[in-house]
Formats: sequence, structure tokens, C-alpha cells
Amino acid sequence: MALASSLDQIGPLTKDVKDCAMVMESIAVQDKWDATSVCHPNPEFTKGIENGVQGLKIALPKEFFAAVSDEVKNAVLPHLKAAHSACFVISAAEASSNLGKFDGIKFGYRAQNCSSVDDIYKLSRSQGFGKEVKRRILLGTMFLSTGYYEKYYSKSLQIRTLICNDFKNIFERYDLILTPTTPTTAYKLGEKQGDSLDIFMGDICTSSVNMAGLPALSLPCGADSQGLPVGMQLIGKAFDEQLLFRAAYAYEQNANIGQRKD
Repeated sequence: MALASSLDQIGPLTKDVKDCAMVMESIAVQDKWDATSVCHPNPEFTKGIENGVQGLKIALPKEFFAAVSDEVKNAVLPHLKAAHSACFVISAAEASSNLGKFDGIKFGYRAQNCSSVDDIYKLSRSQGFGKEVKRRILLGTMFLSTGYYEKYYSKSLQIRTLICNDFKNIFERYDLILTPTTPTTAYKLGEKQGDSLDIFMGDICTSSVNMAGLPALSLPCGADSQGLPVGMQLIGKAFDEQLLFRAAYAYEQNANIGQRKD
């Protein structure tokens, strides 16, 4: 089910880059039943994957890295600071709209032993949605309501346009963008339970990609002092996944990361 139709994206989780390219060749086609899928020629993502990165220009946006001044951050992708918040507003608003149909009657989970239609609505949505989903629905409903629409949702759409333009300007000079995937390394299962802010900030490096509608690929690039993996994100131009796979494959082979052990 869709959470935020203009932001949701699917992508394979695979053992290595070449496997990822092979899976993408199978799934990157238009689905006539999916209003968010695109009719676009399906390239052979594995073709030319071994051509290397000679001659490619890769941008390293400094605002993704902590040890720089605010002046430097604002000079590269000036609207990135607002991207994460704008993405949250848009996703919550779209979640509120998309999940409104799950009423326990025609769509979604239906609570048992209900004595009235009101009970079906109330109990089905209370039992069928978790705390975070409920939080997003409530916030999304507020963002779309009179008095808040212009202040939050409309402004977020404007920020989205500015972010798209920022990326467009970078891709006029560079072939790819390299950033961290997350601001921290992995944490233990359940360790951040109840810490909504830390979890919310976990996708601060990736949310702008969804906002701009660009392809991105994440792969391990090392480990921290505890042996936990560090993620590297490569961002490409729209529909340029083939180049993403080529660059990621070259890195994987030269860094000896993700090598098969079977």
C-alpha cells in the first residue's frame, strides 16, 4: 500500500551490485495498474557495467558532511537543509490521503465484535495502524487543513521545486553525486525504540533524492570502530541507473567489498 505516492519507491536489496542490476532489469517496467509507474525504455542495466569510471566527474556535496561551516553548506545545495522537513510534511499529507480509504469496510483490517459502523471505523483504524502511522495521519490531516495548507504543505512543494533545481545545477557539471547513506552507522535492533527524533533523522541524507525524483544506490564502503558497516550513496540523473551501476560496480570490485563467498 502507498504511504506517500510521490515519494514512495521500490528497490532491490541484493548481495552485490551486479545482482542488483540483474533484478532491476526484471522489475523496471511499467505497471498499468500502478499510477505512479512510468512508461520508459527499460535499458540493460548489466550492459557496460564493467566499463569503469574513467572520465566520470563525481560531486561530493559538502553539506552532507559534518565538519564544514554553514557558509560552505549553504553554497553547494542551499535548499538541502529544508529538504528533510519538507519531505516529512509531504509524506505525512499524502499518507493522510492514501490511508483514508482503509476504513475496515471496503479496504484494510476489520476489527471484530463491532456493534455499529462507528465502532468499525474507530476500532479498525485504532487496531490496524501503529503509533507512527497514526502520528503521520494526524499530522498530515493538519498540514492539509485550512490555515495550515499554505503555511506547511504549499511551502514544502515550493521547496521541492528548489531542490530539483539544485540537483539540476549540479548535474550540469557532474555525472554523479556521492554522499553518506545515513548520518550514523547501524544501531542494534530495538536500540532506538521510542526515540522518534533519532529515527526521523536517519534518512536526512536520502530524503532529498526522493523529493527530486532521482535514482540512488547505497552500498557498504567500510566499517566503524565497532565493525558496523558505513553506507555510501551514489545519486544519478533521472533514468541514468545504468551509470549508477557502472560506478558502484567499479568501486565494489576495487574496494573488495561485497565479494561473493559462496
